[in-house]
Amino acid sequence: MADPTLLTDLPDQRAVFRRAAPFLAGHRLALAVTLLLNLAGAAAAVGVTAAIGRVVDAAGGGDRPGLLRRVLLLLLLLLLLVAGSGVLTWLSRYWLIRTGEHVLAGLRERAAAAVGAAPLRFLEAHRSGELLRRLTGEIDGLAFFAAATLPDLATAATVLLLTVVMLALYSWLLTALLLLAFIPPALLIVRAFHRRAGAVYAEVASAEAAVSSGFAESLPAQEQLRISGSVPRWLERFARDNDRLQKAQSTEVRTELRLNQLALVQAVCVAGLLVLGAVMVGRGALSVGAAVVFVLATRDIFHRFEDLAGAIGDAREAHVRLARLLDLLRATGGERAGASAGTTGPDLPTRGELTLTEVGFGYREGRNVLDGLTLTVDSGERLVIAGETGSGKSTLGKLLAGLYTPDHGTVRFAGHDLAAVDAARLRSRIVLVPQEVPLVDGTLAENLAMAAGSPDRAAVARTVDLLGLADWVNSLPYGLDTTVSTRTLSAGERQLVAVARAALTDPAVLILDEATAGVDHGTAARIEEALSALADDRTLIVIAHRADTVARGRRLLEMPEGRLTGIVRETADSP
Repeated sequence: MADPTLLTDLPDQRAVFRRAAPFLAGHRLALAVTLLLNLAGAAAAVGVTAAIGRVVDAAGGGDRPGLLRRVLLLLLLLLLLVAGSGVLTWLSRYWLIRTGEHVLAGLRERAAAAVGAAPLRFLEAHRSGELLRRLTGEIDGLAFFAAATLPDLATAATVLLLTVVMLALYSWLLTALLLLAFIPPALLIVRAFHRRAGAVYAEVASAEAAVSSGFAESLPAQEQLRISGSVPRWLERFARDNDRLQKAQSTEVRTELRLNQLALVQAVCVAGLLVLGAVMVGRGALSVGAAVVFVLATRDIFHRFEDLAGAIGDAREAHVRLARLLDLLRATGGERAGASAGTTGPDLPTRGELTLTEVGFGYREGRNVLDGLTLTVDSGERLVIAGETGSGKSTLGKLLAGLYTPDHGTVRFAGHDLAAVDAARLRSRIVLVPQEVPLVDGTLAENLAMAAGSPDRAAVARTVDLLGLADWVNSLPYGLDTTVSTRTLSAGERQLVAVARAALTDPAVLILDEATAGVDHGTAARIEEALSALADDRTLIVIAHRADTVARGRRLLEMPEGRLTGIVRETADSP
């Protein structure tokens, strides 16, 4: 019975990278170019330090006639390395940021498509603010990391590795002593931070999501909150979420400050290096230029390691964000979308019967709304489903439309299981018009065109005439070009928009869920006239409790309060 839910636990790092790998498949060449540029830029940066050492050794040489020439050549080489390092580093950052933007653009499109195509049951089970947070906030956070932190992270890691290799070529003994003195305590500090940071950043992300969700969901409900006097209660709830976020962020700051212990380790290592370097130079085991290289390179190693350690926090936060975004894709089926592209399932005939066989469905474990329901709706039939509020009639309508997948049993159209049919094809055959019709900010024509097949303006105009809605459209200030929203159109007018959308789709089955509930008689009559023009030979299922609507049905299914079980026995045909 359980639908996929969003995860809140700390994600496994390797599992997240495995799940993210398919999204990089189309960017392998760009990543290879980025890697080569990064290596070249790091090599040039390390070469600058080595060139300085050679300049120092050349300046202290005894060959006076050739000294100036060697120094000038080395200085020219140094300038070329500095310029080359700058250019290559800029190019590697550019390619990395560019590739990251393309990857994130694909993730953003996939996530938006996944949420748009997610099962209705999933969307109803999760707070809209949390979904909005994962759809926009997580990607924005990843975009900032990819543009600001990841290039520095990649450069620091590569320069650090090549610098250690260079120092080992000068003196493997001094390099080994340096690494033994610095790496163990530094790793202990970073490991302690790493162990604590995962839970800390996960808690910050969760607290941010709670604050964002609460604020986003309160805006549409402001009128109701004020009418009911619930604003103080909502403010108390928001304050609790805000306090939780403040505490999480304070813990985050304290955790990151622990990395400052690296400065003490660095100071001890530099002091030891200066002493050992002086001793080795005095014994002739190390040149002055090599000693200078060690001092400069060691400072660079500490600086790069500090950059890496400081970026671990950002990397952990980005890791959590990526895991939560991939979790959204997993829960909505978006991870499988790329692999299943092109497999659209069986084609559907233009007309056919709709059947439920032993269907069971429940919102909570142990309490089914429907249990073992069997029902057949013949092609072209007019069926009215009547019942009191809470009897499950809207749930039955969503099952018939394929918006809910039954916990057990099957719902079929023309013999095809709706669970195995491509969503786009299913929506072109079965359309449900809900009681609350959402609108997007835009013109009436744009709202009417939100139907399967993306109809053009000419099709919209023809449908308006066919349904007898031309007078209503012409009464608006700018006709089809009038800007509309949920607030500017009445409930009945929004229902007219929904009926017109259904007509543009030309479905085999049209399901109306309380289409005329709460609508004045004049608008209800207009809706009924539009439905009469739309009905034709299609199957019409009307969910209602109004007596006049029930009376228009050719076949009536009465749903008692509580569970509807077994094979349905309908009343006699209505007049």
